[in-house]
Amino acid sequence: MVQFLSHRLTALTSVVAIALVAWLAQGAIAPLAGHCQAVGCQCWYCDHPLVNGVCPDTQDGGCIGCLGSCTSENSCRWAGQAGGCGSISCGCRNSDCQAREEPTSTPPLPTPTPTPPAGCPPPGEVRTFEFLTPPTISEIPYRPNYPVVVGQDPQRTGFELHLVFTGGRYEYKTQELEQWCGPDGAGMTQGRYPDDCPDGEWHWECPWRCAECYDDPLAAGQVRMRLADSAVQWIQGELASRYTGARLQEGLPRTWQLPDVWGRMTYDTWWRYAPSYPDYYSTGPVDPGVHGGKVVVWTTGTPRSGPQVVERAFAVPVYLKDTTETELQ
Repeated sequence: MVQFLSHRLTALTSVVAIALVAWLAQGAIAPLAGHCQAVGCQCWYCDHPLVNGVCPDTQDGGCIGCLGSCTSENSCRWAGQAGGCGSISCGCRNSDCQAREEPTSTPPLPTPTPTPPAGCPPPGEVRTFEFLTPPTISEIPYRPNYPVVVGQDPQRTGFELHLVFTGGRYEYKTQELEQWCGPDGAGMTQGRYPDDCPDGEWHWECPWRCAECYDDPLAAGQVRMRLADSAVQWIQGELASRYTGARLQEGLPRTWQLPDVWGRMTYDTWWRYAPSYPDYYSTGPVDPGVHGGKVVVWTTGTPRSGPQVVERAFAVPVYLKDTTETELQ
């Protein structure tokens, strides 16, 4: 037992000595940093040959590292024959010194450029659009359904026209591709690219934008009324033959200016034609027959367009109580 411990102490002293030699040798032979590296090199201390990879004395082994260093690709230098490992040689092999490629970062995959929607202009092109919307006059109904001459109406109702107008508009618009945040289908709800999503997903939009757009307000409106030619002939002919002294009494044709129209984009009113309506000199429907004519409306114009004028016809049959509707048409 004493002999074994003495032998073991001597062996350990040899290990320390050889390790010191290895340290000095490695200092004299500097490895190629970043080029070669000894890998897979180790040794075990044991006084006897290994049995199935295990030292029969200790039933294990003590790895004390690898001696030597790579001097170039496929070239290893190390000091000593056994490397302080007893009967087992220890050191790097030439095959342990293999060149390794410097790690490189993988470049990011380029983000595919979205495809513009169908119907949009190509990149860099600007489309223009100029359109003038005219004012409108809606269909002109009247009430009551069967107005009679004021001489036979105790209420002297006459009749009313329902007048509804809208102003016009001038538009000069442009269309070009715009980059918006989010996937296709997100519309223009997530901000503009790249300001609002510099590293995010984006898509194309091509809305029409107003470059110069102006409302064209109403300026004035008129009601121009006359008695139909057929009614004049009927009064002066058949009616005069039935009633002595029958003649035209109303003083048509006439034109009336509509109030409170200037500057408005919409106008909606019932315009009454009766004694003293719409003005003091109005007689209302004194004569039977079709009271017809037209309503005329015009606008103020815009900085890019002149005034616009539209008109619409109307017709109101006015009855005598002893005549039929057929006779008045």
